[in-house]
Amino acid sequence: AAARRQGAPGTRLGCRHQVVMASMEDALISCPISFGTIAMFLGKKADDQATHKWTLFVRGPNNEDITYFVAKVVFTLHPSFAQPVREILQPPFEVTEFGWGEFEASIRVFFQDPNEKPVDIVHPIRLYPMNNQPPSVKKPVVYELYDEIVFTNPAPEFYDVMVRGSQKQSLPNPLQDAFTAFSDADDIKQIAAAQAYVTEELNKVKDKISQLEQERSARERIANASARPR
Repeated sequence: AAARRQGAPGTRLGCRHQVVMASMEDALISCPISFGTIAMFLGKKADDQATHKWTLFVRGPNNEDITYFVAKVVFTLHPSFAQPVREILQPPFEVTEFGWGEFEASIRVFFQDPNEKPVDIVHPIRLYPMNNQPPSVKKPVVYELYDEIVFTNPAPEFYDVMVRGSQKQSLPNPLQDAFTAFSDADDIKQIAAAQAYVTEELNKVKDKISQLEQERSARERIANASARPR
């Protein structure tokens, strides 16, 4: 069975695998992907129906060819688009359109083993910069996420393919320079920041508990003193 492990840190090339026991019935393997949108403001070329040119895509985080485990990708756009369901059978797994509005698109990833259920992803088409920044004809708006597809007890042949990982890089893409550069260093920073936040929150809770204990002890001393015979 396949499932997502969103935002999980890990290797950027090929698949991570963990065999809990010697039996294939206990195999667990995860393969990384990234998906997102790149939108470019059309500036003076924009009109009421098309203010941006955008691309929705699925790719290997390090631009590796993911066809060793991905068979096809089906994108479902807003129903206002002509042919809103787009089936992409080979890389690049992407669709490019012109539009003016943001919406949530659906991505369904199918695998080379047809017995594995496809995985569904919902991703917003983001056209405009964050924090009310003005749109730019020179700088695209990029919203890309890293993810891992986790396979539990895959077929032995499919497992072996995933363990070997990608054997080649994807062909050069015109959007290459806009893709997010994923790295383990980024993961380490994010994990460290998360750990620091958790530690800070735990310390706050401990301080609060200590304060409550002190207040309870004070109330008990006052109550005991009041209860003593005079």
